[in-house]
Amino acid sequence: MKIKNRFKIIYLNLFAIVLCFAIIITAPLQFFDFIIKGKNRILKYLEDKIFKSLFRINDLKKNI
Repeated sequence: MKIKNRFKIIYLNLFAIVLCFAIIITAPLQFFDFIIKGKNRILKYLEDKIFKSLFRINDLKKNI
């Protein structure tokens, strides 16, 4: 496995972890947003980011 690919996998794993923490932190704020506006745009955006990063990680692992 190339060192560049290893760093990319580590980077994307850390990115996914940071996004998970962001969802945990913004979950209470999301509740207030849902009450006030009736939409959960923030959570949808973060979920999209997480799934995209996870698919990138899986693609990198398949290439190696």
